[in-house]
Amino acid sequence: MPRISVTIITLDEAERLPAALASAAWADQIVVLDSGSRDGTPDLARAAGATVVVEPWRGYGAQKNRAAELARNDWVFNLDADERIDAELAQALRALPDAPPPAVGEVRRRNRFAGVPLRHWPWAWDRQKRFYDRRVTRFAAAAVHESLEWTGAVAGLPGILDHETYRDWADYERRQRRYSELWAGAARARGKRVGALKRIGDPAVTFLRHWLLRGYLLGGGLGWRMSLAAARGTRLRHRLLREGA
Repeated sequence: MPRISVTIITLDEAERLPAALASAAWADQIVVLDSGSRDGTPDLARAAGATVVVEPWRGYGAQKNRAAELARNDWVFNLDADERIDAELAQALRALPDAPPPAVGEVRRRNRFAGVPLRHWPWAWDRQKRFYDRRVTRFAAAAVHESLEWTGAVAGLPGILDHETYRDWADYERRQRRYSELWAGAARARGKRVGALKRIGDPAVTFLRHWLLRGYLLGGGLGWRMSLAAARGTRLRHRLLREGA
């Protein structure tokens, strides 16, 4: 098997990080790049045997690239603090040949909300590209909604990446606020402007895209509430951009 480093970026993740660390205990190295936690996250990670570095926040894509730079191995599995690698996926990674032919591996992710598995398309399951060769692959340096950039084939990996998403609706709202601030900052840096018509129309379009096109209507009350929350997020991003927050 190739020597693999698991990388995790954190900020105040003392509650959820232990399960992520335990699920990655098979790896040759775990790197935790923290951006200033105040809840003891770095000490907790060190106690679990992780390599811990504390540096200022750069944005999601840039932070994940920096974590990969800190790893001592070229093959990297990027894990979020609210995710867990299941036994089948861990075994598949351990059984890989020394030089896996594709530079990127994709895994199926099962999403949960407040600890309950989401059961309806499209948010119940998704696919994530998390295993990669850092010599030829890296994350786009995006402030939010980062993704790997690569050329060539992608290998499907067996097993599941369990994703705990949001603790509750309050956690959802907090993180949506954070994502909206990051989006507005990046959009402002690009000189983006939003006119009155888009400020009025875009939230409605967002709701319909989630409720109808993405199939959230299949989720009943939860789908309705998540579609409304997505529309509120669009309205918030536009307001933050307009106000310069």
